[in-house]
Amino acid sequence: MKSNYKKLGYYIAPAGELNIGMQVDNLLGISNAKYFQKAKTNTIGINLETYRIVRKGQFAFNRATTRNGDKISIALRYESDCIVSPSYRIFEVVKTDELLPEYLMMWFRRPEFDRYARYKSHGSAHEFFEYNEMCEIELPIPSIEKQKEIIKEYHTITDRIKLNEQLNQKLEDTAQSIYKEWFVNFEFPDENGKPYKSNGGEMVYCEELEMEIPKGWIRLSLEEVCTLITKGTTPQNMFDKKFDSSVNYLKAESINMFHGIDEKKLSFIEEDTHLKELKRSILKENDLLFSIAGTLGKFSKVYKKILPANINQAIAIIRVNQDKISLNYIEGLFLSGWHNEFYRDNVQQAVQENLSLTTIKALPILIPCNSVLEKINLVMKSIQKTFEQTNKENQMLIELKEVLLSKIATVEG
Repeated sequence: MKSNYKKLGYYIAPAGELNIGMQVDNLLGISNAKYFQKAKTNTIGINLETYRIVRKGQFAFNRATTRNGDKISIALRYESDCIVSPSYRIFEVVKTDELLPEYLMMWFRRPEFDRYARYKSHGSAHEFFEYNEMCEIELPIPSIEKQKEIIKEYHTITDRIKLNEQLNQKLEDTAQSIYKEWFVNFEFPDENGKPYKSNGGEMVYCEELEMEIPKGWIRLSLEEVCTLITKGTTPQNMFDKKFDSSVNYLKAESINMFHGIDEKKLSFIEEDTHLKELKRSILKENDLLFSIAGTLGKFSKVYKKILPANINQAIAIIRVNQDKISLNYIEGLFLSGWHNEFYRDNVQQAVQENLSLTTIKALPILIPCNSVLEKINLVMKSIQKTFEQTNKENQMLIELKEVLLSKIATVEG
């Protein structure tokens, strides 16, 4: 044991009394991202008095690690009391004058802790990481002042990430509002700057859509305004680590919630596989990526930084023919969620929900007149530029956060 390392068992004690008398009815689970989330358990006919209470300031973890990927699900309860599965283990820091719970939670967010927990898991058909193994963890315990300093630095980074995510959410809401007003309600600005339809703008009936649309607009399918719509494939060989001449390989999870690509969730393939086995799905700059299996509807634009790259079968490539339609306009449609209702009616049910390429290609697209396209392009350029800037900043902040988490293994003082 390093001189400044201490065993965690000295600082913690078991907790988690039974929910006798149904004191708490807020049933939660814990995600691999290490936060509490709504439980998926069907509680009909279940006696919740056998579940365990997690009080504010206590930790809970799922001791089962067999099917949990490379993460252990553990979280600190910051909010009001909740209950968790009886199979979870709950504990609390009892020497808070020496170890702050938030500092300990930072330690649990380190990938090194996940690797340790998986290594120390035991079992045959199912593996478990038990409380006694948790107590054997060794970690450096700096002074309370130093812990507070590190926690403050961590929160500065995470608060900025959260602020950027909130900004992106507002931008997405704005884009959705604009697209609904312009391309559903047809209240885009006319030549006098007034809402088109409510100010007498001429409408004509479109038989294909069975609705009236502004005069001069046409209806096409997505396929008609693209040079390519296809999807990827799973290669024979795939790697978790980057190596010389390797190529980035994206899955649906690689597309983050704000329409960017999470470089921390990339896999890698050999260049020869990329160019031969998966040549159909080689990505190009400005391709639009759209998840078509699992979590449907996540999308991102491909930027030069990520190339060379390829994708699996859960992602569709949408390559817009920019001689026919503005890329900004099509990207804005996906950003606005304008397509959701059409796709919702065409989802195929299998082991997981999915969309066929035929459905993707058939998406009806309204093509506005040139004056409206010019106006929406100006609006979308501004929104997309801000999206790109905040996504780029968040990627840097996430890297900085990981550096900080790695440094606490050597902290002194």
